Amino acid sequence: MTSLLLHRAVKNNALWCDAVCAAQGQRGEFTRTLWLHRQGTPPFYPDAITLTGAESAAEQEEAIAVLTRSRSGGWGIKDSYCTLDLAPQGFSVLFEAEWIGLDADDDVDEQDGGLTWKRIETAAELADWEKAWAGGEPQAAPVFGEPLLHAPQIAFLAAYSGKALQGGAILNHQADVTGHSNVFAVKGKHGPVLAGLVREARRLFPGEPIVGYESGDDLENALASGFTALGSLRIWARD
Repeated sequence: MTSLLLHRAVKNNALWCDAVCAAQGQRGEFTRTLWLHRQGTPPFYPDAITLTGAESAAEQEEAIAVLTRSRSGGWGIKDSYCTLDLAPQGFSVLFEAEWIGLDADDDVDEQDGGLTWKRIETAAELADWEKAWAGGEPQAAPVFGEPLLHAPQIAFLAAYSGKALQGGAILNHQADVTGHSNVFAVKGKHGPVLAGLVREARRLFPGEPIVGYESGDDLENALASGFTALGSLRIWARD
């Protein structure tokens, strides 16, 4: 049985992706079963996200077929419940991940390392944050638009040890949950960053579950810290 928290995690993620696109001047569209974007999304963001599960798979596959005929170029689809078969449309699986959640009353089993957290407030701070998130590599164009800084339900956060940036993440409070994404640690020590992020989520958006998705070592670290696996997702891509 699919949990309510999983549904909220999926909806939260779709709303976050829509906010990222809106900050670049092109909001997406919501249907009963999909979030979609016809004009092309910022790097690392999908062109469509499924909002419902297996009962809507055939309808979603047909809608994606219609969508991808509307323009040339690459496509990315977030299959939120791992129920689509897009191989006949020329897609291949880019990666799989797991939705995760932490109940409102739970804490993570990890120390925050005494990190000091700061909310990003200016365009210059956002540019520095994005560069650190990208591993120090400059982006061809910013992924995150400045309007995101002015949305009260969204928080870009940076973690410091003294004056040295140690990591960061994004929180977005929508669909009755707090979504966390884009978590990074400058020196690869994700445990203290994740613990501090949970503390900040509790402070900024109290009384709400925390959700997101991870894969690989980051997933293992999150589960070991106290997050619960909610269900699998799959990212499909086509050039």
